[in-house]
Amino acid sequence: MSEGLDKLAGAIGDTLKTAPTIYEDALQQTTQESGKTLALIPRAINAALIPLRQWISEREYKLAETEKLLAQKLEHVEEDKIVTPEAYVAVPAIQAISYSMNSEELRNLYANLLAKAMNSDTKDRVHPSFVEMIKQMSPNDAIIFSKIITSPIRPLITINVKSSKGGAHSFAENCSWISNFSLTECRTSFDNLSRLGLIQIPFVASYTNKNNYNSVKNNPLFKQAVIECKNNLLESESITYVEGYIKINELSKLFFNVCVKNS
Repeated sequence: MSEGLDKLAGAIGDTLKTAPTIYEDALQQTTQESGKTLALIPRAINAALIPLRQWISEREYKLAETEKLLAQKLEHVEEDKIVTPEAYVAVPAIQAISYSMNSEELRNLYANLLAKAMNSDTKDRVHPSFVEMIKQMSPNDAIIFSKIITSPIRPLITINVKSSKGGAHSFAENCSWISNFSLTECRTSFDNLSRLGLIQIPFVASYTNKNNYNSVKNNPLFKQAVIECKNNLLESESITYVEGYIKINELSKLFFNVCVKNS
């Protein structure tokens, strides 16, 4: 598998190395036949491939950086417990981490996953679906997921606008206690994490202890949303609040222990 990937990367690299010459020749011919307007097309193609050419040239560097990360993650693991990871986990993870070197959050998730897959004490906990989950997460998702799992309570409040005629609509859904991301950023992450099965937001459920919602009510972002909602109310409208919470499951805990929690 590794040899095949090396050949593939080498072939693409050779193609991209010769691409500038090909494009330059095509540029001259196109200029002669069709004028300067068409000549811009090869230039655009060449420019669009620059990031891919750069990724190929940095591939070995990124693999070396991955080895350094794994050395840090496994420095306290006994040597005889360091094993070869399953290929169906390691190969896609190594491929994916090379695209994520500029994101500390995602890079850390992949590195933790690989380190756990290389430790005989933890490798059985590593599910191959975790690689695909990380691929579909943003850096914000990674940070917000960690905040969710490590929080003892996970309250949510939805701000609704109710009409005297009986209708109602949502002004701000699932406002949380998290204050270092906007309400929209949090909602986007909640939706994606729910889609991945890493969290659940029950449709009709709330904490019995209403003090649990103080962290949301004291969140400056929530307070601002309430002010904005009130400023946009019609005379026939009023604000109502629907309380809820985020629920975690066994998959959430396993993903956290494997991919988020450092060894």
